Formats: sequence, C-alpha cells, structure tokens
Amino acid sequence: MRELSHRITSGMQVYPGDPGVEIGVALELARDGVDVAQLHLGSHTGTHLDAPSHTVSGGRTTGGIGLDELVGEALVVHLEGLAPRQRYGVAELATALGGEVPEQLPPIVVVDTGWASRFGTDAALEHPAIDPDAATELLRRGMRLLAVDTLSPDPTGGDGFPVHDVVLGGDALIVENLTGLEGLPERVRIGFFPLPIDADGAPVRAVAFTD
Repeated sequence: MRELSHRITSGMQVYPGDPGVEIGVALELARDGVDVAQLHLGSHTGTHLDAPSHTVSGGRTTGGIGLDELVGEALVVHLEGLAPRQRYGVAELATALGGEVPEQLPPIVVVDTGWASRFGTDAALEHPAIDPDAATELLRRGMRLLAVDTLSPDPTGGDGFPVHDVVLGGDALIVENLTGLEGLPERVRIGFFPLPIDADGAPVRAVAFTD
C-alpha cells in the first residue's frame, strides 16, 4: 500500500480563508494519567473529501456518502510540464494517456500535476486547474470522483468554483491535496477513508493498493 495523504500538523497550509490547524495538549500523562490531544481544524484540512453540500445547496453531506463510492479502480493521469495557473483539458489528459481518454472511465479519476511537491509554499496557490468542460466530459464517461494533488480543481483565488459546480452539482465527489502519486500505474485501486462526520467535507486517509 502507498500513503497518498499529507500529514496533518499544526500550522499546515490550508485553503485561503479556511480555519487554521492547531494540535494542542488537552490532557497530559504525568498530570492526568492519559495523553489526549486537542484538535482545531476545518473540514477541508489537508487531503480531504468535498461532499456535494460543500458548494451545492441541498447537496449530500458526508453522512450520505457510502464507502463503496470511495474505494475502487482509479485511472491515474500523470501530467508533466504544466505552467502555474495553466488550465488543462481533455487534450492534455489524452496526451498524457498516450493519445486518448477512455470512453468508459472507472469511477475514480486521479490527476497528478506534480504540484504536491509545492504544498506548504506560496507556489501551491499558483497550481494548474482542470477546465470545467473537461470535468463535464469525465463525468459523461463514468467518473464519479475527481481527485487532484492541488488545493482545488478550480484556480485558487479565481472567480467562482465552476469545476466544483460541475462535479458536485452532478452529485459526484472531489478529493483535494493528494500526494505521493509519482510512479503510480495508470490503473490502480485507491481508497479514500474520511472521518465519520456528517458535514460538507472531511479529512481523508488516502491509500493506493499497489501490492
């Protein structure tokens, strides 16, 4: 198995405007007989799941998402040489896949832009983003979960959330801030395991089953 999640730490990078992350001490072994940490973080901290309700009024919350939607065969697309804030579409995805995007996709599509290496820096805010028309086409071909290694599939600080509107508006799911994607095969089984909370999103432990 391979870990695909960023470790959650105090002060880690979050999407601009989201709550900061703080892990403190609530109880101490020497004083209280047990060690207990106190966590302060937003539902979209680190590697996390976006439920439809994140941007869609009346959309499903995490409590309405089954684990069967979060584990399955994935198509992994390794894009190379993307420029900061570049929009990539079906043409770029097809080139990375050797010429074409399969007409019938597995339920999970993972996009590796290489931007995970910039997580925690100002450069992470300048990540590439998928074109909304490409997201629409991926949904048409069977995708039900779009996973990216960037802060968002939309431009951070951009005008609105058109890719979120397409994917979450189609009652599909988004996972953001993956890491460790380099070298993964084009087809691999992946699981995203969120905290069992009923909310607009949740941090996930993302795992590729490579063995």
